[in-house]
Amino acid sequence: MKSIIDTLLVIQKVVEQFNKEAQNKAVVALIGGHAAIYFGAARTTLDVDLCLHFSDNEPGRLFHRFLKKVLSKRFTLRFFRGSKDPSDPLGHDLIVIHDAKYEFPKIDILIARYKWELSGLEKAHLSKGLSFPVMPIPYLIMMKLMAGGRKDELDILDMVKGISKEDLQETQTLAKTMGKDKKLRSLLK
Repeated sequence: MKSIIDTLLVIQKVVEQFNKEAQNKAVVALIGGHAAIYFGAARTTLDVDLCLHFSDNEPGRLFHRFLKKVLSKRFTLRFFRGSKDPSDPLGHDLIVIHDAKYEFPKIDILIARYKWELSGLEKAHLSKGLSFPVMPIPYLIMMKLMAGGRKDELDILDMVKGISKEDLQETQTLAKTMGKDKKLRSLLK
């Protein structure tokens, strides 16, 4: 199985090519289990989750078409409209990439749809170890609060152990803005 670094390199190259060809400014960041691990969660994960945004009426469809054009035929792609995927509590459009040779892990690309997600993407910092932007911890915690699964809650508990006061404050402010402050307080007790 290819490493997370190899997988992120494939996506990074595709996003760079998209930005050149489409003359658009797509921003992308690592989210999900690997981002939680980056911030100190003790867990494993078999897929790579990313959040992507660029200005377009249907960014998910457009990026899906672009991926079909530029990715090797070894990759199969599926596009899901957010409103038709009941397992996504946030209603994201989703692109799922599978490797027919099973060398790369499954890649899920969530298309950002909320202003707070875009703020997080704009604040994403380049990770030295991964050479790829990672969603800032307050925004990752918010995504996990919104998802609401037990694994998400355990990730949050692990991540807040090493969180700075500033990041905790930003997390609490963001949770209050999103109406998730009671859930966050309850979880942190």
